[in-house]
Amino acid sequence: MVGNLVRMEAQASQLRHFLPLVQKVMAQTEERVFGGNHHVAGKVLSLFEPHTQVIRKGKAHKPNEFGRLVRIDEVENGIVSGYEVLEGNTADTNSFLPALEQHKDIFGQAPRLAAADRGFFSAENERKAEDLGVKKTALPARGRLSTTRAQHQKERWFQRALRWRAGEEATISHLKNPFSMWRAFYKGEPGFKRYVGWSVITKNLFSIARRQERKKRAQEERECRRRLNLQLDGKNC
Repeated sequence: MVGNLVRMEAQASQLRHFLPLVQKVMAQTEERVFGGNHHVAGKVLSLFEPHTQVIRKGKAHKPNEFGRLVRIDEVENGIVSGYEVLEGNTADTNSFLPALEQHKDIFGQAPRLAAADRGFFSAENERKAEDLGVKKTALPARGRLSTTRAQHQKERWFQRALRWRAGEEATISHLKNPFSMWRAFYKGEPGFKRYVGWSVITKNLFSIARRQERKKRAQEERECRRRLNLQLDGKNC
């Protein structure tokens, strides 16, 4: 009898959770079908993952995506130094300064150089990055460039920074595929954020191990060349 009561309470708890969501889905469907309203406030996109949001990227003809936007910050050697699960379809320009501030909190100083793609560009972001202590900021401007701006973006350090930033696409791809961040298997918003965190930690452990292995191999090669040089000189190792 006790077991039956526990199961009944578990099922009742599920009903209390899902019934309001189902009622909300029915209401927003009526609004869309009969009222022509496609922008219902607080729209539910998933009964099982209610924190799911609509993501719009690119031009109007691009299909909607569903999930959450995640900001990824990377430093040298493929280490993800920071991340944030974002609310809604926030503009990239709003994520640049929080990334710099988080970096400064972690490392005690602003990065010497900060780079991002053109979606993060704004004159205010460049100015505030300088105020935070960033020596060089590589944010390609959008639209038609003035002669001065075009010359600025052709400088060698600027181009090198953009090439380095392009490498972050590989980091994002690795997070999505080998490290399974393309789909979170933990339930609820706290579970989603925890899953993203574990993906980042796993990726960083892999990057650190790879870096250590490369350093070990480079040291072995230097030692091998040293011994070879000693032999060529007629000396014993």
